[in-house]
Amino acid sequence: FQSVSALTVTLQAPWADLLKKTSDRRRHAAVISYSDAQGQIQRIEATVETRGLTRLRYCRFPPLRIRFAKAATEGTVFAGQRSLKMVTHCRNGQQFAQYLVQEMLAYRIYNLVTDISFRVRPLDITYIDSRGGNPTGPRFAFLIEDTDDMAKRNGFKRDKAAKFAIGDLDALTLSRLMLFQYLIGNTDFAVLSGPQADACCHNTRVLASGDPQRRVVVPYDFDSAGMVAAEYAAPHESLPIKTIGERLYRGFCRHNHTLAAARDEFLAQRTAIFDLIKNEQRLSSKRRRELTRYIEQFYATLNSE
Repeated sequence: FQSVSALTVTLQAPWADLLKKTSDRRRHAAVISYSDAQGQIQRIEATVETRGLTRLRYCRFPPLRIRFAKAATEGTVFAGQRSLKMVTHCRNGQQFAQYLVQEMLAYRIYNLVTDISFRVRPLDITYIDSRGGNPTGPRFAFLIEDTDDMAKRNGFKRDKAAKFAIGDLDALTLSRLMLFQYLIGNTDFAVLSGPQADACCHNTRVLASGDPQRRVVVPYDFDSAGMVAAEYAAPHESLPIKTIGERLYRGFCRHNHTLAAARDEFLAQRTAIFDLIKNEQRLSSKRRRELTRYIEQFYATLNSE
């Protein structure tokens, strides 16, 4: 995750079996391969399984989790990795390929604003069925940094509690998160509790700083954001918006005293964010224009006192 350039890989697994019943989350034997800097082919034994909620139900090719044995990655670009989420193309067609690029850009926008964010690594990936058949690809996909690695990189640890109060969370970092979600037009998250009683939270991870009142929340999973504009996404029925393209600020009034500082952080990154979109060659011209216009609407609001 130290590089943002695409890594060219092949992923071999029994895809016909895996895709036949995506709700079956059992692990399948897999091999991921790539050519290293010396031109040598590195083959890493792994397992692959399906994951996700909405996308698992909707996608013909679901999001994946790749797991490695500890010793399997030594001396490779995957050294130290044990379990990684992979975000995939969901369905065939240019439209779905664009969704994926736009979601990756959401992660990279937040990387510009704060290091306390998940890094991503793009892949040019070819899928090979271990039981025969023609390879599929190359396709675009990306990997998401492991939570514990992201926490350690920033001097935190994952907090595994199931529920939190507003006073448990650092005010500035949470206002920053809420402004970011407003920027990308995302409402599909929760920071105080999760969908199950024993799991926190929804599309966020809480990190412990050592101070019980300064926990930090880090967002992920942005396919329901307005900047992605996925056809299968819709706001929750409890929210006062009709489409995902409508922005809704979901920050807490208790933290309003930190909004000015958070706002300054986003204003400082304005040029870098637009350059990120401008320079993303995987975006179509149409989506680049639409995405630029969508972010401009955010800054029109942010520029107003």
